[in-house]
Amino acid sequence: MPFVPNYEHKPGHHCGSTALRNLLAFHGVEISEEMAFGLGAGACFYYATIEGASPSRWFNGRTARLEETFAELTGAALRLRTFESGDGSWEAARAEVDAGNPVLLLTDLYHLDHYGKSAHFPGHAVVLAGYDEEAAHLSDTGFDDLQTTRLENLERARHSDHPAYPLAGHMFTVAGEIDPERLREAIPAAIKRAARAMLEPEFRDFSGLDAVRRFAVEAGSWPEATEDWQWCARFGYQVIERRGTGGGAFRLMYSRFLEEAGRPEAPLAADAAAAWTELARAFHAASERDNPVPALWRRVELAAERAAALEERLWVTLRQSIL
Repeated sequence: MPFVPNYEHKPGHHCGSTALRNLLAFHGVEISEEMAFGLGAGACFYYATIEGASPSRWFNGRTARLEETFAELTGAALRLRTFESGDGSWEAARAEVDAGNPVLLLTDLYHLDHYGKSAHFPGHAVVLAGYDEEAAHLSDTGFDDLQTTRLENLERARHSDHPAYPLAGHMFTVAGEIDPERLREAIPAAIKRAARAMLEPEFRDFSGLDAVRRFAVEAGSWPEATEDWQWCARFGYQVIERRGTGGGAFRLMYSRFLEEAGRPEAPLAADAAAAWTELARAFHAASERDNPVPALWRRVELAAERAAALEERLWVTLRQSIL
């Protein structure tokens, strides 16, 4: 039963930043989870209507490619490999473990055995720390111990074709020395990248502040727009507060990154986090009713508008100060 010698699973708030921090720690580089998140320009926003999916209203407060962006901005020796076939992706990951190296894998947690199949969530990062003939042993975010997933389900998770983020066996390994000083030197570039993604989004209407504004306009009227409004509201609560965000749609983690980086905008990110948390509470209350309650959905609408206003203040201020 091969395991990576001396790999330490340390729980965290968010999958990608926890996996990055633990992977780097194995190779002798100690950084905080918040620093890993910020150096990957982690805070972002996506909102999409996906009819026929569950839920039909899907949003997320982090960048789609945290790990890739971390490597690009910091110059860290992280190697990304993708694979067309499941067999090839498992052989590559297994070979790394056999050589004594942990492997960061991107998955759709819907297929992982230690999660309930409530919703697809592609891009979920785990670290492969060992395996046996039937299962992989995974270092996964907030769990206290390694979790096991059957090999066939890990393959499904690594090759999910969910439209939000199709996967092709994505895996990251450390392929050389990593300089901690160079990591800190990348802080301004990482903040600039995050601000640009919010203010000059790659996908108009679907990402950045454009998506936040559209989300704020639409969220209060979900009961009139879709039959699965109750699940959309409950999922909205989860992706703001519960699903590895660290609270406040990742803005609380981002505020701590800014504080660690010595940036005066940290309180603005904390204010945005508080607004998102209030929206999460409104979504949760609305989702508890079997029929839409107008007063509760009005609360959703107002909370979404406030979150959008504070998001704009945060990112405009950051862009102006980092130029």
